[in-house]
Amino acid sequence: MSRYKKISILNLIAILSISILFFSQTGWAGERAKVQKLPPIEVTGKRVNALLRPGLTTTIINPEAKIEAGETNDITDLLRESQSILVEDSSYGKKVFLRGLEDQDMRILINGMPAGQMGTYYTRSFEWETIPVDAIDRIEVTKGVGSAEYGNTVAGTINIITKRGSRKVKTRLRGSYGRYHDRKSMITNSGTYGPLDWFAGASYHKKNKYLKNNNIEDSNGFLSTGIDLGDLGEIRFTGYGYHKNEGYVLDDRVLWNVWSEARGYAQGSDFNLDNIGGEITYTSDLVDMGMSYTKQDRYSNPLKDHWKDGETNGYSSDFRTPSIKCKIHHSFGPHTLSLGGEFTYGDADAHWKYYHQGREIVYFNQDLWGAFFQDSWDILPRLNLTIGIRYDDFKNTVRDVGQRYTPTGRHGTFQDHIGHHQWSPRYTLTYRPLDNLSVYFTGGRIFKSPTIADTYRWYSNYNFISSPGRAVLRAYYGLRQPPMAPADKIPDKYRQSWQTLIGGLRPIKGWDYELGIRQATKRFAYHINLFHQDIYDYINKFPVSYPPTYNINSLDLWGLELSGRYIICRYLEIEGSYTYEDTKKHRDKLVERMYRGENDLSNAPRHILNVTLRARPFRGFTAEWQTRYTAKRFAGGAPGVPPQMAGKRPEYQPMTYLGGYAIHNLRLSYETNAIHRLDTKFLLAIENITNKRVWERLDYPIPATTVYGGIQVEF
Repeated sequence: MSRYKKISILNLIAILSISILFFSQTGWAGERAKVQKLPPIEVTGKRVNALLRPGLTTTIINPEAKIEAGETNDITDLLRESQSILVEDSSYGKKVFLRGLEDQDMRILINGMPAGQMGTYYTRSFEWETIPVDAIDRIEVTKGVGSAEYGNTVAGTINIITKRGSRKVKTRLRGSYGRYHDRKSMITNSGTYGPLDWFAGASYHKKNKYLKNNNIEDSNGFLSTGIDLGDLGEIRFTGYGYHKNEGYVLDDRVLWNVWSEARGYAQGSDFNLDNIGGEITYTSDLVDMGMSYTKQDRYSNPLKDHWKDGETNGYSSDFRTPSIKCKIHHSFGPHTLSLGGEFTYGDADAHWKYYHQGREIVYFNQDLWGAFFQDSWDILPRLNLTIGIRYDDFKNTVRDVGQRYTPTGRHGTFQDHIGHHQWSPRYTLTYRPLDNLSVYFTGGRIFKSPTIADTYRWYSNYNFISSPGRAVLRAYYGLRQPPMAPADKIPDKYRQSWQTLIGGLRPIKGWDYELGIRQATKRFAYHINLFHQDIYDYINKFPVSYPPTYNINSLDLWGLELSGRYIICRYLEIEGSYTYEDTKKHRDKLVERMYRGENDLSNAPRHILNVTLRARPFRGFTAEWQTRYTAKRFAGGAPGVPPQMAGKRPEYQPMTYLGGYAIHNLRLSYETNAIHRLDTKFLLAIENITNKRVWERLDYPIPATTVYGGIQVEF
């Protein structure tokens, strides 16, 4: 019997015997439907609070609990101190890993509505600066496939819930200053007038370089307003805009690709990023529906010292994502039923203008359809069974208008598309032996479409258009040719062998399981869970720039997560989380040969530890000592360089492994209303106290010790 047939039979038995579905958080701000009283633990910074939400695999992140003295720039700074999360930074953007899987393997939502994700493209998969931190009420991080309502994910779902208007009108002002002339300012106003509520805000940030040329300047605006229709429900509008200008790092270690002229970029090379978006939602006791739209524009402006006036090289991309979603929900007796569907359309184009080599334009499109049904059934007062089914369908299209001139002439137009669909069962069994104690088992089938960036990377390497891809090919087969040589120099037998090795691109499939226990009391809270994912056809990216992208046979991922909080006394408390994870890829021939048998998933450390000791020695004063430990991890070769090539140039020796470091931070806050009857908060943060020079990414070290001071006034 084949391995996959065995898996199917085991899961069929599990489905028939358990017959339940994990009913995750509703995902809609303002949800009115009945929910199970099974609490994810929320650390508020003031008490242990068990929210009455049904997301047993969900972690709640509360931005208001964080002491913010200017060290927080975007959502990743909130996520990095959460369980099982690793954040990498670079000039191209920030990348978030959850349980070793990157953010393009997640589904990201804003108020329950799908947000635009192009996939890993120039490092970025999602623009984490899209929603300003001051506009976020909470972040719900659901690990694993979650409920039937959420699809097209392997790692999990991150739902960003934005703030609503406060009951009383209030205004908040905050300013901060830190090392490297890092200055921030922010203003928000919120309130309620009759059935109308609003939250509006804006911020500005400017920071000088700490690496050569990595200065940054950005600003954003945000508005959320809602109308309470009484028994008819609520209508809410949310809009946001963001602009950033950032320089490309020119530090000696930041050599993106030894085959590329990028290493010769000059001072002043930068890029601009603009994000705008909005959504309108309607929620009621019976129906939730919404429409959303996001637009992302990026323009790169690289400069070279040896260029003459008027000679340029540029890159720009546009990405637009409209989405719609509708859900009908109803409760009767012990049942809570949900039925719904969603559609997301991705439309992108990228323009390259090559120095002395012409132009190239690539168009991308993606259709994502999803439909779901689920029933949460309270069989007994302390026993819940939930079962559901989800249908996913996708179609990706890429079209390259070949206008780039190469030594062998202009390459032709290329077009390709892929599509697939799948039915995915989800199930959960939950037992509550005590009111504050829950034991659960959850599982479900995995389905994740290739992103449109995956499709582009695949085709450009399969068809020998990618120069770094051709360099990897030559290193893999040991060809004694210049890495950047044209594709027609590669013998036919190696071209055919390479295309067989890469193969066609397929969606990710598999099964996800989790077993856990969770308890919350007035003095302590803890959560322990074991997780396992049996993934096949995982879409892997070789660890270089413009990497070969291909399916591998399978990926085994399992681990243990511990988190908790203990109030030692009224003045002192401790909280923390620990993750152990083991990952193994099977039949990844390309990486195994190039990296001497390495089969770990990239950027998946075995151990991640976060510990915070919090003291409140007197009223209004809070002090926190926070430690974040990341174990050693496989990270690939030097930026854009396989080991065989880096070994020939000592200055580009590869850093195959990164990590094995601990970062210590100190944060202080003092609140008082003694100053003209204003609620005033004085803030201080010292980040990386021990001045560690460590690498969160191959080409991008974290800053040295930084000190921030800030003040916040609310009236």
